Amino acid sequence: MFIDEAKINIKAGDGGNGIISFFFLKGSHKKIASGGKGGKGGDVIIQACSSVATLLAFKKKVHFKAQKGYPGMPNNKTGKNGQDCIIKVPVGTVIRDKGLIAADLDSEGMRYHAAAGGIGGKGNAAFVSQQRRFPGFAENGEKVEERWISLELRLLADAALLGFPNAGKSSIISRISAARPKIADYPFTTLTPNLGVVEAGDDSFTVADIPGIIEGAHSGTGLGDRFLRHVLRSKIIVIVLDLSVFISHGQDALIDTFDTLRKELKLYSSLLFKRDYIILLNKSDLLYSEDEIKNAVKILSVKSRKPVRVVSAATGKGLEGFIAALHEKIKKAREKEKISLNGKMEQKAAFRIYTLKDGGKNGLENDSFEIIKDGQEYTVKNKKLERMISMHDLGNEEALNYLKYQLKKLRIGDRLKKMGIDEGSTVIIGDLVFVLEE
Repeated sequence: MFIDEAKINIKAGDGGNGIISFFFLKGSHKKIASGGKGGKGGDVIIQACSSVATLLAFKKKVHFKAQKGYPGMPNNKTGKNGQDCIIKVPVGTVIRDKGLIAADLDSEGMRYHAAAGGIGGKGNAAFVSQQRRFPGFAENGEKVEERWISLELRLLADAALLGFPNAGKSSIISRISAARPKIADYPFTTLTPNLGVVEAGDDSFTVADIPGIIEGAHSGTGLGDRFLRHVLRSKIIVIVLDLSVFISHGQDALIDTFDTLRKELKLYSSLLFKRDYIILLNKSDLLYSEDEIKNAVKILSVKSRKPVRVVSAATGKGLEGFIAALHEKIKKAREKEKISLNGKMEQKAAFRIYTLKDGGKNGLENDSFEIIKDGQEYTVKNKKLERMISMHDLGNEEALNYLKYQLKKLRIGDRLKKMGIDEGSTVIIGDLVFVLEE
């Protein structure tokens, strides 16, 4: 079964808790804080892998969690980091987060860091100071939230066969490659894209047979929007037209078919509309006159200013010349692709990493704050502040006092007042609730 869409739930590992531990010097009653830091939680990483063909596995399993970080250890030792969760997807998978494209894994080995693991909490050894010689508190590990992301597979093909249902695309791909799609003489036989490898001398290229496109495909009619997405990666488009339409309904019907296909491409994607293409007139074995064939070729050549090839998938006539012409166009497109990378003749990197942007500064100077007002109650949203608060044990008085000291040091009260929060108002940041004082 070919599955090209899936939705999965991901959660990175929570950070490990810091611990409270003391070391007593041998021969004396002197104690030293020695609680170590918790380990970092594992990341969720999505990796493109050629051994995976479809997204079918994600219909059976939708929840993916990385391992939590281990707690800190005595003698100021850091806990072990949690193991990453690596999710393997087909090459050509697009990842959407909140509806927006987050990554495009279009080559083998490419990775996307979908979720960063929580940082480990500090052990009590990290809080030793002249004023605080025996801290009796430690930080909790950072808790991270789970979320849903979408996976969308787009076939990686050098060329895409595009046409109305029953135009003969499946017959053509079965003739020029080893692909064996289901073929029958009625519309919508092909309900899923087929991919075939075509040999051209010492070289080869891939061709995708896209299920029949009808008017309104760009907006989803007949699942057309799902099918058109597979054309997005192709270097060359092959517009397949049925010559029998020319016989039975005249040249206007043939031109209308061509215009409709071009219109659907334009409405779906302006980039797709500008993509280079070849026109392929199929079912030439059904015509009775060479003049009729020449007339059809002339009309479309003038209108499109593109090459027009005539073939018969049934007899194989013209397919050899079509393969050669298509191969030449693909070779030129590949050369342009190489040159376009930084203006140099360099191959596309086989391995790239998309990293989740995640703060890193201790200060809050460049951070944005979201404030939600409800009467005299204000909820403040800020990732770094919420992380800081979540990592403290608010039930431990010593830890709570240290957190207040940290917030005072960051001048959070002054910042909130500048943002328009009045003194005496109740402020909520994460799990911390306090009254804003002078």
